[in-house]
Amino acid sequence: MTSSMNTGWPSMNLTPQNAFLYQPETLGNEFSVLSDFLESLDEGSFFSQAAVAPSLMSTSPYANPMNMAVDNHSYLPDTTQTQPSNEPAPPAPEKPSEEPPPVVLPAATKTERFFLTAADQASGTRNERLNMVIRSKYEAGLLKPYNYVKGYARLSRWMDKNVSQESKQKILQPLSVLRPKFRSIAQSESLTDIDLVFIEEAFERLLLDYDRVFSAMAIPACLWRRTGEIYKANREFAELVGVDGYMLRDGRLCIYELMAEDSAVNYWEKYGHVAFDSNQKAVLTSCVLRYKPVLPTSGAATPANALGKGGETKPEERFISCCFSFTIRRDPYGIPTLIVGNFIKC
Repeated sequence: MTSSMNTGWPSMNLTPQNAFLYQPETLGNEFSVLSDFLESLDEGSFFSQAAVAPSLMSTSPYANPMNMAVDNHSYLPDTTQTQPSNEPAPPAPEKPSEEPPPVVLPAATKTERFFLTAADQASGTRNERLNMVIRSKYEAGLLKPYNYVKGYARLSRWMDKNVSQESKQKILQPLSVLRPKFRSIAQSESLTDIDLVFIEEAFERLLLDYDRVFSAMAIPACLWRRTGEIYKANREFAELVGVDGYMLRDGRLCIYELMAEDSAVNYWEKYGHVAFDSNQKAVLTSCVLRYKPVLPTSGAATPANALGKGGETKPEERFISCCFSFTIRRDPYGIPTLIVGNFIKC
């Protein structure tokens, strides 16, 4: 039987590749069959490693011939079954991150809303956009109507210290008629603070318009509020009364403070007659102006050029006779807001 098996092995053309096609149950456990099989192999280096022989006796490598591989003429068992994997385990699926809660911003303040309105104006005409900006500025508390009460209080203090009692009564007579008319118009028209703010805005526009007018005319001129505070004057008027130009802006001086007593009385009387007469805008009269006036008791700052060394008053104040005309500009409700005066030295 041994010789027959020896003659049978070469005819089967057994090679390391097709030797693996035998199933473990056909080989049996007989040592002689295994020896003849191994001797038929030409390469002796197949058994050069002693660790391979025990593995040939086990049935697990031959259970699945496709799990074996040949590398450098040696058998390597399937690493997926015999060796633990060195690759790291796949990471566990991450839990979806929770979205942060939405940030609740505090409501914009009135001041912030004003800045947003001014920076990003809505569509519309120029006047509509300007009205929206003014309204938002008023709601933010940054814009208030002009307080004429302070102007009348200033006039009252000036009369107490600079005019006679008779002249004071003459001035108070037209004022006692004008002020109730102002209140009646405000009540009949239901004027609110925002309406007065828009009137003040119209006053500021007139100031800008008269900038160009005063720069183009050579006649001494200035403009003031209905309570007398001067807000603009040209260079010719400043030279006429001998006062620095900065003193004739923003209500630092009043027109009646630059007039002689009789001229101040005459102005208030004529103003009271035409203040609410829409058919009459301009009045032509005469006046006497004070040159380099000294006003230490009027509440206004004394002009610097009226003081000498040590604070002593220079005896330079004198009077200048002028032809005088004034024009009244009224708001949409018929209330005088601005008076423009022109003066020509006689």
